[in-house]
Amino acid sequence: MSHESEYLSPSMDEFIEEMISNRVKTLVIHPDDRSTDFLKEIYRGKYWTVVNDHNACKSRKVLTNLIKKHDRIIMLGHGYPGGLFYTAINSDMVYLLREKECVCIWCNADQFVDKYGLKGFYTGMFISEVGEAYGNGIKASQDEVTYSNNLFATELNKVIDTAFLPELIKEAYDGECPVIRFNNERLYYRDDEDIYLFERNHDFDEEEMRDFYDDLSEDEQPDFGDDFDPAGGHGLNSHI
Repeated sequence: MSHESEYLSPSMDEFIEEMISNRVKTLVIHPDDRSTDFLKEIYRGKYWTVVNDHNACKSRKVLTNLIKKHDRIIMLGHGYPGGLFYTAINSDMVYLLREKECVCIWCNADQFVDKYGLKGFYTGMFISEVGEAYGNGIKASQDEVTYSNNLFATELNKVIDTAFLPELIKEAYDGECPVIRFNNERLYYRDDEDIYLFERNHDFDEEEMRDFYDDLSEDEQPDFGDDFDPAGGHGLNSHI
C-alpha cells in the first residue's frame, strides 16, 4: 500500500525521507538469527550502521561506543521485559538510550521502554512465530504469521524515516489476519513524558505535512558520518 498519493506528492515524499535519513545517524542492533531474518527488510537499502555479529552485539564496550556516535538506535530481535536477547541491551545501557531516539522491536519491549522512560517507537508482545500465536490464544497458520512478518517489515522500511511513523505504520500494517490485528494493537510511541497509542483513522492534513517540508532548511547538508562508504551496503562501512 502506497501513501504517496494520499499524503505527499512523490517528489516531496522522497525529499523528506532523504533529508531525515541523512540528518539522523542511525544504528541498528540486530543479532544474527534466522527466526528474525524478516526484520532485515526494515533496514534494507538504508545507509545505516548495522551490527549483526553476536560478539559485537554482546560487547558492552562496542555498543556503548556506537550508541554514543548515533542519534537513533534501532533494536531488533527476540527479547524480554529486561532487554534484547543476545545483546548488551539491558538496564545497564539505559543511561545512554535515554538520550536517543529509540526503535525497540521485540516481545514485551513496552515494559522495558515504560520502566526506563525511553522515547521512540516500540512494540508490546509481538507475534512472529506460530508458537507465540498459540501462546496468546490465536490460531494462526505459518502462512499467516509469515505474511504478517513480511508486511510489517516491508511497510516499516517505507515509513520509518517519515515524520508520521506511528500513524502510517498502523494504517499500512493492517488487515483481517488475527496476528496482524493482535500486533497492531500493541504498537506504541513515546515522546518525552507522553505515550501515544495511535488510532488507525487518524486524519492527515496536507498543510501539516507541507509545514514540515517547509521547515527543512535549504542549506541542510547530508551527514552520513566520517566513515561513510557509499559502496558499503546497508551501513557505514557495511555491517559490523
